Amino acid sequence: MPVRIKDVADVRFGGPVKRGDGSAWVKLEPDVNAAVRESQPHEHTEAAAPAHSHGETDHAKGRHDEKPEHDHDKDQAGHKHDAVEKPDEEHATTKISGGPAVIMTVQKQPNADTLVLDRKIDDVLESLQKELPPDVVIERRIFKQADFIEAAVHNVTEAVRDGALWVIVVLFLLMGNFRTSLSSLTSMPLSILLTLLVFHWFGITINTMTLGGIAVAIGDLVDDSIVDIENIYRRLKENRQLPLGQQRSALDVIYDASCEVRNSIVYATLIVILVMFPLFSMAGLEGRMFVPLGVAYITSLLCSLIVSLTFTPVFGSVLLPNAKLLEEEADPLLLRWLKRLDAAVLRFTLRHATLILSFVAVLVTLSCTSIFWMGGEFLPPFNEGTLTISLRMEPGTSLDESQRVAARAERLILDVPEVLSVSRRTGRAELDEHAEGVNSSEIDVRLAEHSPPKPGWGYAALRLIPIAHLWGFDSVGRRREDVIADVRDRISNIPGAAVNIGQPISHRLDHMMSGVRAQIAVKVFGQDLRELRTAAYDIQERMQPIPGIVDLQIEPQVEISQVRLKVKRDEAARYGLAPGDVAELLETAYKGQVVSQVLDEDRYFGLVVWYDADSRSDPDVINETILETPSGRRVALGQVAEVLDTTGPNTLNREHVQRRIVVFCNVQGRDLASVVADIKTALAPVEENLRKLPGSYYVEYSGQFEAQQEANRRLAILGTLSILGVFLLLCKALDSWRAALQVLVNIPLAAFGSVVTLLIVNRPEWETLAAAPWWDWPRVWVSTTSLSVAHWVGFITLIGVVSRNGIMMISHYIHLMQHEGEAFSEQMIVRGSLERLAPVMMTAMTSFIGLLPLLFGAGQTGKEILYPLALVVFGGMLTSTILDQVVTPALFFKFGRKVYEHAPATIMTGSELATVVTVAATPAPTTAAPSEITTATTEPAAPDVPQSEGPMKPSIQ
Repeated sequence: MPVRIKDVADVRFGGPVKRGDGSAWVKLEPDVNAAVRESQPHEHTEAAAPAHSHGETDHAKGRHDEKPEHDHDKDQAGHKHDAVEKPDEEHATTKISGGPAVIMTVQKQPNADTLVLDRKIDDVLESLQKELPPDVVIERRIFKQADFIEAAVHNVTEAVRDGALWVIVVLFLLMGNFRTSLSSLTSMPLSILLTLLVFHWFGITINTMTLGGIAVAIGDLVDDSIVDIENIYRRLKENRQLPLGQQRSALDVIYDASCEVRNSIVYATLIVILVMFPLFSMAGLEGRMFVPLGVAYITSLLCSLIVSLTFTPVFGSVLLPNAKLLEEEADPLLLRWLKRLDAAVLRFTLRHATLILSFVAVLVTLSCTSIFWMGGEFLPPFNEGTLTISLRMEPGTSLDESQRVAARAERLILDVPEVLSVSRRTGRAELDEHAEGVNSSEIDVRLAEHSPPKPGWGYAALRLIPIAHLWGFDSVGRRREDVIADVRDRISNIPGAAVNIGQPISHRLDHMMSGVRAQIAVKVFGQDLRELRTAAYDIQERMQPIPGIVDLQIEPQVEISQVRLKVKRDEAARYGLAPGDVAELLETAYKGQVVSQVLDEDRYFGLVVWYDADSRSDPDVINETILETPSGRRVALGQVAEVLDTTGPNTLNREHVQRRIVVFCNVQGRDLASVVADIKTALAPVEENLRKLPGSYYVEYSGQFEAQQEANRRLAILGTLSILGVFLLLCKALDSWRAALQVLVNIPLAAFGSVVTLLIVNRPEWETLAAAPWWDWPRVWVSTTSLSVAHWVGFITLIGVVSRNGIMMISHYIHLMQHEGEAFSEQMIVRGSLERLAPVMMTAMTSFIGLLPLLFGAGQTGKEILYPLALVVFGGMLTSTILDQVVTPALFFKFGRKVYEHAPATIMTGSELATVVTVAATPAPTTAAPSEITTATTEPAAPDVPQSEGPMKPSIQ
């Protein structure tokens, strides 16, 4: 019994489809019009004729109550015709791993849930399998979009989980006690839960990109709570060390400590949100991918802000007031070690500030300049687990020949070790949306998900280490790129076949962007098709030697045999005939026309009239075809028209209301931008020649690189505006444009780390370097790296993160000079840097450590877009955090005096921007030898510095 599944839009079948459907065909000679008229019965009822060989459905009135049974018969006008069964002519076949099959393609409604619908279809097919004979098997894993979605969601969900675990470990190591760590960490699950609730309220679906936004932000979710809890802990610790008579209640201390960082948390969130706005300007495919990521990232940070302002102080008031650690003065062991190391580095840095700054400036300049040598691509390749291969023969190739060539390709593909199964469709299935001829085949190749393990006891031992698999020590399988290259090498040399290899989703994305299923499309526009073909062959010849180009082919617009009817308008008008009447006759003779239906027992068959094969190939017979004029007079077709046996194009394609022909290709082993640049250089003479032709002839480049250029242009413009916005916010926060500029130095420092990380990860093969002269190695090494839109989104994300962290130290220097009596000196800078080491390290390390699961998942399904983004952020955060401890003190030591001199007496210090606040309630004097570097947390107040009144007036640091 037929089953109707909700949300299924269409179902198409591909298999041994035949043109014959049992219809009765009438072969006529030679009066077509009379035969059509007389074949229709006088008693009319509306009926639809079945689709005939050309995929069209006609309507006819009336029916015949029995099939024609005579080999020869005459109609009422006395014209002889033959009644025959409609011939059985195959025009499409399908195979699975070489065996016969029928392939069913299911399309869903636009807003349907793919996973839910997939489960419904599986249930129906499972019940159907039980009713089928044992030798008929339903194979459900040829290609399922649900497999790709489930794998992607699973991998990204694991990244969120593993990132959270890494953050927990790092936070415990840095904070050194259970209570403060737990108080900070509780914000993570609460923020994620609140984010999911917001998604539910606003109807936002949980998909790979929204989960990816949470995965990227997982380390940042605890930053606001770290700031709040760290400040509360410090204030409680200072309050505990006061005499009993001067100690305040714990709730009062917690309230004041939390209020001191409210502005800082809000400003920090504003900076991060501001730099993410360029993502919302992205249109097209890249917008569909990165806008959900931006929404999830911003939403999770806003939820973290809400949690830090509401829940975190309450949780701290429960866990911290009675903690025994409040009575200890020493820092945690790891923090003490880091401070000793930092003190030694600071001592050397401040004494050689000019040398250090010059050296870092050279490194940053070289690294940022190398970006212009790097290649470019639109998006990283997806790991769909399935290949889609288009195999096209020359137009006019028979179905048998197409099947023979496709079967050979199947056998070659099945020899690849990673291939699990191969399914093929040759020709066009009935009602298929793709109007392909019998010369075209499409092959779907399902690849193995995992690589086989390496043999040997050494690898067996490595497999016992839980994280060894992250580096690929336990697998021997080839990279997906190598597998695709192997498949291409095996089938690209099949004589007469044009091959195009891609993946199901990627192919469709290419088709959306350029109209062809390829990464690069060179379109030639003009009026004369001969000129277009000449230019296309010239373009193909010039593109052939360009390195990196594969699957190069021309859109199949070739000359085929045609019968052209040239109407003699004057003669036709004399008989009262219009050109359309003559053309309709020729269409009926060659194409056939369903004129009625035939009832055979309980089955209907279409009654079609047309010329037989011999007549269709004989121009003399066509010339003798009888036409009936409006006056009833009969004339031969040759009297009013000229029948020409000629050639013409098999298809006509138009775009922008102009004829066009396309030369298209894919890229392998090189970046997309470099290949396109080489193509444009090679085709410059062709474009010049086309401009000389009369009329409008020109070349247009389309494909992925076009979308890449537009996305990069948008990100560059809006990213610059974001930096300007960050600068204005910093000026507002610090009340000093000089201090704001010094904070922005963290951006090139972060870019330096990102570039170095990319160069390390994307290092070239030794064979590639050996083939180039040694002085060209830097260029070869840098050009191996390709920057996609995902990389640039990572650079933009860095702007907000490092700007927020960079404020901590400079704002604290200003505070020490304005509120704690420190003079501008080396001692002040060392003290401020060491006091800010803990919050800088905790907020920075939790941010980039949370990205580790995304870095270990390079190439995994679902992480293709997130990996390059995480790689850029990780490298930038790592070097920015390290260099910030060297460059910022040296920079402030060289140029910070004017910041102090021009700063107002009352300043909203940068510690209000995601920094840790320290309150000196009643500072105790400390002393230090002139040659020593002191790390005291309090200093005697200078006489001219106003001091706070009362026992616990907050002093923001």
